[in-house]
Amino acid sequence: MSLDALLKANGGWLHRSELLEHGWSPKQILSARRAEDVPLLRRRWLVLPRAEPMIVTAARSGAVITCVSALEHHGLWRPPGDQHDQPHFAVPQTWSDRPLSGRVHRSSPLTARDTRSLFDSVPNILANVALCLAAEHAFAVWESAIAAEAVTVEQLRATPWVHPIARELAAEVGAWSDSGVESTFVWRCRRMGLQVTQQVKIAGHRVDALIGRRIAVQLDGWAFHRDAAQRRSDIRHDRELVALGYVPLRFDYYDVMHDWPRVEAELRRVVARLAA
Repeated sequence: MSLDALLKANGGWLHRSELLEHGWSPKQILSARRAEDVPLLRRRWLVLPRAEPMIVTAARSGAVITCVSALEHHGLWRPPGDQHDQPHFAVPQTWSDRPLSGRVHRSSPLTARDTRSLFDSVPNILANVALCLAAEHAFAVWESAIAAEAVTVEQLRATPWVHPIARELAAEVGAWSDSGVESTFVWRCRRMGLQVTQQVKIAGHRVDALIGRRIAVQLDGWAFHRDAAQRRSDIRHDRELVALGYVPLRFDYYDVMHDWPRVEAELRRVVARLAA
């Protein structure tokens, strides 16, 4: 495989030592670099000239990509909107190198960084997310890290978080949410003062959230598509819930992420009716 192809497969960059470990000689690396016009930055990073600008910046500067800019790299949920489009970099507190264009996080890492990666480790990313994002979005990102099996609830609670916001998140997150939509829904319901239990099995199927004892909520993600058989199953389960005395409600990604006032109003109406 060509050097260009290897770099493409890794997001446009590689640490030189990885090629050496895979049998490339220094002479082969030099020859391939010259033939394919691939620069060697800081004598260790092979980066495609057409790689993302934040990749090139991190390789040139010695910083690492962190916070919201590193979420997709680790398969974590990223909040909607473009307010976090600027690159986020992590640097040591004693950083005195050239200024970086973007959001710079100066801190001592919670966990040792991989010296062969341009991306921060997940615990360090979560620490930055806790301070950089709105609380409900940080909560959803943290729970996505649990869902992706990048960390466990126990690990998060055992970590000596420096900032109280991170400690509060570690105490509140759980392992029941399958998506950022579910995490956001749970966070907002709790802030309404509602008691929410997740993934409760009722009438042979799990409901995403049980509010109180009788409101059974199902949440459909952004890419959720029902075929006819699934739709019939959903309707049948809703009828079974009604027959058992539950109030079934269904919300989708748009409802939760972009039309929350309507969702909240609907929830409050149902809660009030059940309490009457």
